[in-house]
Amino acid sequence: MNQSVKCLLILGNQLVPIHRLQELLPDSGTNFLVFMAEDLEFCRHYQYHQQKLVLILSAMRHYADELRAAGFTLHYQKLNQTSESFEVWLRRQVHDENCSELWHLEIESKPLQARVASLCDDAGVLRRELESPMFLTSRAAFTDFLGQTKTLLMARFYKQQRQRLAILVDDQGQPEGGQWSFDAENRKKLPRDLVPPELPSAGSNPHLREVVPLVAELFADHPGIAHEFWWPSTRSGALAWLHDFLDRRLAQFGPYEDAISLRTDTLFHSALSPLMNIGLLTPDEVVAEALQKAHKVDTPLPSLEGFVRQIVGWREFIRGVYQNYSEHQQSENFWGHERQLTKSWYTGETGIVPLDHAIQTATRLGWTHHIPRLMVVSNLMLLCEIRPTAAHRWFMEMYVDASPWVMGPNVYGMGLFSDGGIFATKPYICGSNYLLKMSDYKRGDWCDVVDGLYWRFIDKHRDFFQGNPRLALMPRALDKLKPERRQLIFAAAETFLKTHTTQS
Repeated sequence: MNQSVKCLLILGNQLVPIHRLQELLPDSGTNFLVFMAEDLEFCRHYQYHQQKLVLILSAMRHYADELRAAGFTLHYQKLNQTSESFEVWLRRQVHDENCSELWHLEIESKPLQARVASLCDDAGVLRRELESPMFLTSRAAFTDFLGQTKTLLMARFYKQQRQRLAILVDDQGQPEGGQWSFDAENRKKLPRDLVPPELPSAGSNPHLREVVPLVAELFADHPGIAHEFWWPSTRSGALAWLHDFLDRRLAQFGPYEDAISLRTDTLFHSALSPLMNIGLLTPDEVVAEALQKAHKVDTPLPSLEGFVRQIVGWREFIRGVYQNYSEHQQSENFWGHERQLTKSWYTGETGIVPLDHAIQTATRLGWTHHIPRLMVVSNLMLLCEIRPTAAHRWFMEMYVDASPWVMGPNVYGMGLFSDGGIFATKPYICGSNYLLKMSDYKRGDWCDVVDGLYWRFIDKHRDFFQGNPRLALMPRALDKLKPERRQLIFAAAETFLKTHTTQS
């Protein structure tokens, strides 16, 4: 029998810098056999955006090259129509290679974590889990935070993060600029004469030239167009995008981070989330580079703090919520919504201009920033009474940065309030006025539809809103609507619901 060996499993969303991986492994991992597999079953679990699949597959292949160059021995399965499932392949590798220990980074997907654990138990293999460098906060530390508070608030967590990591604080642990968040200052509309810079071209490489046609063929029914892929899929490309953001967009990120515009897809956002969520960039290096840049070049504190908050605060918080509350969030339906989405929510032909713009942008890019996601798509899915799991599926399918730990808390908690308020203090809903205020959309008939959906929701859940002092003004405002206005917009809302949703 062959001598037993230590094996290292690397998933397609764990492509951390090679040197970080070597730091975690004994003897830099030189005595490990690495397993990597492109999983057809995963690719079809949802109808993932074609560009998401291109990103993961091409990044995996390039990462495999880097591992080999660093001296690792790999067993790598490429994707094709007859590929055996990841689990069958891994089970066979563990057996054939006489694997005695299977090492891996923390797996964020709970179902996949359970499957790997079960496989190791069945095979009698010792499983060793490594703390992931893809996050700044250990799972244990977040659990400790939960034990310190009765109310789960991101702001409280973020304050502790800043103090714990000594980021933008003075010697007494107090915030630079005298306040923890400058969010209230970062809500400006994009001026007409301000043109944000375009993101740089990511370029091509041999793996992309193989993967793009493969994805286009195997997943032709998935959203997006593989041949329009525009993301970096290598570590060097991801670093180039990070530096481009810091050099050209960070300074003006803050004031316009909530703005929506037909004139620009990315405004001053970093668009780094897809790269961070598969490990090509780690949060500690992103924050360190941002702080270093701000130290060298005068950078407005609201912009720097706003960017840091997304990574140190929100990203870490959402991961902790998923790890501790995912089962509850997935099973709850606070509002009792059961409607389903029609095809128009995937083609961007609903007739609501901001919604169609958000859908078409997501289809083309696999990305929009957080306001179209929250205040346009999620808002309207909530107002249209879409079943939470259907909304979650849509977000999983339309965005390149989608993962269960990302979309679960953001959709169920923040977007729909379908979990009943585990961490969100209120449902995030709005009518057309907010959308007009934050964008360059023109007023039109779509406003009547959005306003009708908004006030219809308030009316239907009047008791909920009246029972909350912060929200009680909403039903009072509804009661002041002129009867003819109410009749017009409610009728527009009902017509939209009949046309663009279906009853379960």
